[in-house]
Amino acid sequence: MMTRFFAAALLGLAALAPAAQAFPDKPIRLVVPFSPGGGTDILARQVAEALTKSEGWNVVVENRPGGNGVIALSAVARAPADGHQIILALRENIVIAPLTSKDKLTFDPLKDFTSIANVAEAPMVIASAPASKYDSMKKALDTAKQDPQALRFGTSGQGSMSHLLLALLSKTAGAGMIHVPYKGSNPALTDLVGGHVELVGGSIASAKAFIDSGRARPLAVSSLQRVSALPDVPTIAELGYPGFNVVTWYGLFGPKDLPADVVETINKATNKILATPEMQRILAEQGMQTQIGSPKVFDEMFRKDYALLAEQMKDLDLSAQ
Repeated sequence: MMTRFFAAALLGLAALAPAAQAFPDKPIRLVVPFSPGGGTDILARQVAEALTKSEGWNVVVENRPGGNGVIALSAVARAPADGHQIILALRENIVIAPLTSKDKLTFDPLKDFTSIANVAEAPMVIASAPASKYDSMKKALDTAKQDPQALRFGTSGQGSMSHLLLALLSKTAGAGMIHVPYKGSNPALTDLVGGHVELVGGSIASAKAFIDSGRARPLAVSSLQRVSALPDVPTIAELGYPGFNVVTWYGLFGPKDLPADVVETINKATNKILATPEMQRILAEQGMQTQIGSPKVFDEMFRKDYALLAEQMKDLDLSAQ
């Protein structure tokens, strides 16, 4: 009798207890550390749309530009650890910017975030204006070796991936170029068209519209292998600099202490959409290659890359202004 009484009491308490809420139970804010229209924003909106369609989630892109990603990362680091605010960060945001910032950061990139999913890897492209006399990368580098003041090289900003590309290319080729930092790839490409800089380095996703419309001429890509989006464009390695490889990656991060089940849910959903032929085609057209793997593998890659760049950048001046 008593056994039945306690069993009934326990069932009653269980009925009164609030049911565990399934994730997500409200819109997911996918923070982008750049203004609308750039390569990262385009990728974020494609991921958000695919997750919404595949999982039925309400994924909303939120642009928080400034400080090469520092502003957006600071916001996500302070967000509740429930998975409803995450960030699509680039290598330059969460690795290069913290290593080059002269200001004291409000977060530690290695301690204040949870690695969720690697999304894509992408090389960069170096381009000149169609009417420019620099119609090949070799010609541009030959000039830069002879006269370090002859070429102005536009990048998406001080301490950006394109700045790293310029620094490593200059060091590897023994060439000198004038660095002209912009606030994003689009302003740099616009000035390339206007003749204010001779070369621009940036993501293929950002440069593709300029290339396809004939406003920019691609000279070289920064990966070891040629890119399907620009199959006729040589790699820098092909031009006599074997092993030259400067690529960026895009990954999803959340605040530290994100519950393991939430991390796993987002990771699996992301891998699911990245494995679709449609998403692979969309990213390939932008010069990106999908990356599918576990949170653990992504976290190990991120930490190894951070240590590698910290060592590599000792000889480079990429200090953010």
